[in-house]
Amino acid sequence: MKWGFLILYLVLAWSPPVLAETRIVTETLDLSFASDGTLNSAIACFPSRGSPVASCGSFGSRDVIGHEIGNGAWIQTSTNSETHIELYFEQASGASLSWKIPLNGYLLELKTQAVGPLSIHSGAAFRPREAAGFGAWLEQTRYLGIANGKVTQSGLDEEESTRLEAEQWLGYRNRFWTLLVSSGRLMEAQIKSGEAMLDAEMKVASTGQGIDTDTPESWSVYLGPVEPGTLRSASPELDSILYAGLWFWLRWICFALYYLLSWIAAVIPSWGLAVMVLSLTVNVLMRPLSRIADHFQQQVQATEARLAPELQRIKKEFKGGKQAEKILALYKTERVHPLYSLKSILGVAGVIPIFIGAFDMLAENIHLLNASFLWIADLSQADALASLPFNLPFFGRDLNLLPFLMTGFSTLASGLHQTPALDAGLRKKQARNMLLLAVGFFALFYTFPAGMVLYWTTSNLISVFKSLWGRRNKHTPA
Repeated sequence: MKWGFLILYLVLAWSPPVLAETRIVTETLDLSFASDGTLNSAIACFPSRGSPVASCGSFGSRDVIGHEIGNGAWIQTSTNSETHIELYFEQASGASLSWKIPLNGYLLELKTQAVGPLSIHSGAAFRPREAAGFGAWLEQTRYLGIANGKVTQSGLDEEESTRLEAEQWLGYRNRFWTLLVSSGRLMEAQIKSGEAMLDAEMKVASTGQGIDTDTPESWSVYLGPVEPGTLRSASPELDSILYAGLWFWLRWICFALYYLLSWIAAVIPSWGLAVMVLSLTVNVLMRPLSRIADHFQQQVQATEARLAPELQRIKKEFKGGKQAEKILALYKTERVHPLYSLKSILGVAGVIPIFIGAFDMLAENIHLLNASFLWIADLSQADALASLPFNLPFFGRDLNLLPFLMTGFSTLASGLHQTPALDAGLRKKQARNMLLLAVGFFALFYTFPAGMVLYWTTSNLISVFKSLWGRRNKHTPA
């Protein structure tokens, strides 16, 4: 019996101590620190306008930001001020970490000494939300590096990516949340990636930093929402991660549409209605370009109608090179450029950048996260009117109503818009092309978030009203 007590004593004596956690809760952050200064878990919350409940994102529940020093014996002290809480962790070996946490905000200050590179992880809670089709592409987690305002991105599944360099910020992000660190000088990150990677894992060090250095290292840590104003208030270059895959002028369009939507939402206490009003506003603002596009389209259709009979005769009577020669001769006689049909594309070219801008802006708009509208529980996800008893490849198991409404309005608008200059054959061809376009948009948008589909559905509904108004004016006696 005596030996049993001795063995139990030895086991308890040699068991590693349970690390006590220190939890800090501010207006925007919920953080837990281990006794060695590791940021064990982190939750950031963003108070969205018009919603009584803030949207929150978890960055992980273990080793969100850690180091390579063993547990050992650490001494912890803390101080509070009117604006910050500061935690200080020190080990007898000389290693130390100091965290300065704002009471309101997302930018933390970290000072380290003799702890080596930072180990950064995301956890299961940061993994992409479940989505089908193209919607899953929007939810991906990516590594980021910012250097001179330019953003380098790398997916977790890119097996060839093992290293990132940046002069300003390094970290990872998903659609709405990001964790980025900066040391104020050139940094290098060893990243883990591959087909099976579900979480971000990276080891970040400033150039020349080593585990035995006696020089303190200062870090800035942004841990919060991907939102223009919040990012910019933390650091001017941080908003470069927004719409990073677009050309600079397309990014300007995204920002313009973002602030336009924000102004509308300040008046209308519903993000769903605000998106619909944004679509209407953009249609009104784009009316001059739309008129030019319509004019070019009418010119092309009139030319097609004029050339159609002779083109059909040539194609019936001639083949090969002779046919091409006759067609070019017809164009010359009618003073029509062989590429005349591209004129209609020139008209649409002015509208496409706005479409791309609205698409990207609504995809990354955190205000739509958890925002409900009508039957839609979350505008940042597909509308999911009902669940199907089976799973459709690519389309998932949710029945989304908005894509059907969008396609229906598009088809109706196309049917109402008839061009008198076209003969029956060309009208049939035009109707077929418009139907194929509507089906293509349906497949593209079916799995996209409801906010994006709502914008385009509203635009198609406006086209229906415009077509009805045009037909009414056409049949109204002068």
